[in-house]
Amino acid sequence: MDASDIDESFVPSPPSGSDTELSPPPLPVQVRGRVDMGRDVPRALRAVRYSSRKRRWMQTSNCANGIREPMPSWMRLVSWNVDFAAKNPKRRLIAALAYIQREVFRCMTPSERPEPCCILLQEVSISAFTMILTNEWVQRYFVVVPTSTDKWPYGATYGTVTLVSRTVPVSNAFTIDFGNSHMRRNALFVDVKLCVPVPPHMPRLSDGIVTVRIANTHLESLPVGEEARPLQLRLIAEALQEYELRGGVVAGDMNAIGESDVSLPEEVGLMDAWQHGDDDEEGYTWGYQPRSEFPPGRLDKVLFTTRGGFEVETPERFGVEGRTESGEWISDHFGLMTTVHVAGLGGEL
Repeated sequence: MDASDIDESFVPSPPSGSDTELSPPPLPVQVRGRVDMGRDVPRALRAVRYSSRKRRWMQTSNCANGIREPMPSWMRLVSWNVDFAAKNPKRRLIAALAYIQREVFRCMTPSERPEPCCILLQEVSISAFTMILTNEWVQRYFVVVPTSTDKWPYGATYGTVTLVSRTVPVSNAFTIDFGNSHMRRNALFVDVKLCVPVPPHMPRLSDGIVTVRIANTHLESLPVGEEARPLQLRLIAEALQEYELRGGVVAGDMNAIGESDVSLPEEVGLMDAWQHGDDDEEGYTWGYQPRSEFPPGRLDKVLFTTRGGFEVETPERFGVEGRTESGEWISDHFGLMTTVHVAGLGGEL
């Protein structure tokens, strides 16, 4: 682990009035010229939270010490590929964050606190990244991983970003940069703490605190990625199945376009939160905004593993017909939202 990966304290660049792709705005932290090494090996990261007193983003301790109950036994999980390639990525990312705030969490103003939640974004453009850090709602209520775009795989021009509400303690964060990815893809992990609920008549607030691991990923695209995706998802599955975890979830753009992708989750030991099969159009997440030469499909998924006492609800789509104020599609993908629950080992929610 390079010490530079855990030394973060910065003021994000102000939003630009232009959406040009020719000269991206300065990165929040200077790119350090990290060599492209250690791929497929977990690389430690730190989450950051905004200090209103110091008016800057500050690294968190990645430490669960001092957690006070009551704390949540469940949280919302939201995943959305926000499309780096279409025009005006800054304007569309601003619209995506506003959509999640208002339409998903029903927070009509930036001063309204969301439910306990984790938001997974894929295809965040390098030129739009600072739109996350300058968003007032995000500054008030979330921690963010990674802290800057130089934490993405070396040379990436878009990547994954995870936001965790401050009501859910984050105890660890890391990334695995896929060694077989020609598209500079990765899996971004956060470990969060949730409590085990007890029946109402019990005097205790909870029956203990457990760790749940959340992975945010964008697997290799197109038919040429068919050989790469199995190893990429297997690496994620292995990380989600570590002994000390109560359960793990991976959500994101799985690029499930081939026949082999249908059985891939089961082959690597993951369960699909969607129970209606890949042929049910109600589960399709891509191919409508706009229509393309390729058929619509269920490219985005929520997969999970559990040691018992952990459940994931059937995901629902959002972002259908989602547009910016100027009428552009926010993304060519629909988003997915679900709820994860920690329960007693007997299964009581």
